[in-house]
Amino acid sequence: MNKILVPLDNFSEISLNAARYAVEFAKRSDSKPIFLFLSGNDGVKSDCFVTDVSQETEKEKKIREKIELLIDCSIMEGINIEQYECCGEYIEKVCEFVQKLNIAEIVIAVPDKGDEHYNKIKKNVSLLVQMTSCRVLTVKKKVG
Repeated sequence: MNKILVPLDNFSEISLNAARYAVEFAKRSDSKPIFLFLSGNDGVKSDCFVTDVSQETEKEKKIREKIELLIDCSIMEGINIEQYECCGEYIEKVCEFVQKLNIAEIVIAVPDKGDEHYNKIKKNVSLLVQMTSCRVLTVKKKVG
């Protein structure tokens, strides 16, 4: 079974798209989505991502709830999904989970180029391509 890691360290519409993509991909293939909810080392909001539930905006809380509902509904539909929550540095933790769980693919939400987080996320994508043997799939904002 192909394992797909969906690391989430922020909750935006693009993150929700990445979650949906992983679930839909699993429905059509012999794949298992693994969701990794990450927060900073101290559980406090990192420099550019909202990670601690207590510090999320209302919009981010609603998106996290949608992602959790998507996961719950998918499990009820018979999709084999795992989910984890952990604290730590993004690249370090993603690489750790890739190795520990024998991950084949990583699905990452990437914002538009104009977004303030774009460069950091693109750097993370590049590092993961170099540091893992996984195929890294990027999901962008839905057009339309």
